[in-house]
Amino acid sequence: MKPYYSHAGIEIFLGNCKEVLPTLPKCDLLLTDPPYKLVASGGGIGAKREYLASIDGELDDGFDTSILMPFKNWMVFCAKQQLQEMLSLASQRRWMLLTWNKPNPTPLVNANYLPDTEYIVHSFEDSSCLFGGYESRSRYIICPAEQNGWMGHPTVKPLSVMLRLVSVASGEGQTIIDPFCGSGTTLVAAKKLGRKAIGIEIREDYAELAAKRLSQEVFDFG
Repeated sequence: MKPYYSHAGIEIFLGNCKEVLPTLPKCDLLLTDPPYKLVASGGGIGAKREYLASIDGELDDGFDTSILMPFKNWMVFCAKQQLQEMLSLASQRRWMLLTWNKPNPTPLVNANYLPDTEYIVHSFEDSSCLFGGYESRSRYIICPAEQNGWMGHPTVKPLSVMLRLVSVASGEGQTIIDPFCGSGTTLVAAKKLGRKAIGIEIREDYAELAAKRLSQEVFDFG
């Protein structure tokens, strides 16, 4: 299968990840921010948030977790509604629950807690899948949420968060795969840290966005 984008050890494939993944070579780490299981509807101020409107019916149905099974080292963002399922999968071997904590969350509680935490589940075969030292091994990451809706993708993660995850779960020269690469932040982080990377994206407009980001020389955005 011919890549949509290919340069300097980074490739992007356009298509459904369940169809594309079996055609690709073995990778050292699967790192992805997949579609969440979310309730993007309801009443009150929260229902009017631009973020929820942009994902309603598009990125709120979750994903088929069977794609993770061939990988001995995977790190996946997930919503609270997916956490039990993800931890059940991860606990078949060594695992850790990490959190991204936002000091500037959307100021809404709606009879609940602030939306200031996102979960990242890391499942790994053994200690050979862990890298970095004392500072990078923390179970929580503190990083402000960024206003990057201008990119045209509703769920862009901060580059600093992805740099942290890439550095702790992969080594220099290893290959990372992101089957839901979206705007390409995982690939940008991999490129900056000297990793090879493969992204898969089903939407051509997002694949084009990721390709444009990778083609730029300055990576000062999330």
